[in-house]
Amino acid sequence: MESLLDYLDMLEDVVESGKSVLFSKRISVDKAKVFDIIRDMRLNLPNEIRQAQRIIEEHDKIINDAKIKSASIVKEAENSAKALTNNHEIYKRATEQATEVIEETKKNARDMRLNAMDYADEILAKTERIIQDAMSSMNQQHQLMEQYFAQTADVLYSNRQELRGGAKGQAVT
Repeated sequence: MESLLDYLDMLEDVVESGKSVLFSKRISVDKAKVFDIIRDMRLNLPNEIRQAQRIIEEHDKIINDAKIKSASIVKEAENSAKALTNNHEIYKRATEQATEVIEETKKNARDMRLNAMDYADEILAKTERIIQDAMSSMNQQHQLMEQYFAQTADVLYSNRQELRGGAKGQAVT
């Protein structure tokens, strides 16, 4: 799998190999090559995004599992409590334990959810930084390309002016 920078290098090569359009700052490039590179970028870029989606799905599964476990524990505690209602002290102790288990399960579920959200946020932040870096790099390359073509156009204009001056009897240096 190629990196985003490799794809940017490929795009830069296509632009550099493009043919200049006369009397303009434009160039003609192979459209199919550009679209092929963009398609490959799309196919290879979203790995972090897919990974973040899997993390979110896993997060949802963990929460659902915790809810199921919590419901199971609650039901188990209720059944135990019903069986022990004949003896008030045992019933009281079982109720307290069930409450503790429920609270602990809720806390664990809450902690798992927060940890999963933090992890997903880290992955999304990393992906965001990669995309921002790519955009910045592309903008820099675009600016450099624009400067290069502007300088080339200025040199051509200057050369033409010198030629026009030379045709009127002035020496061309």
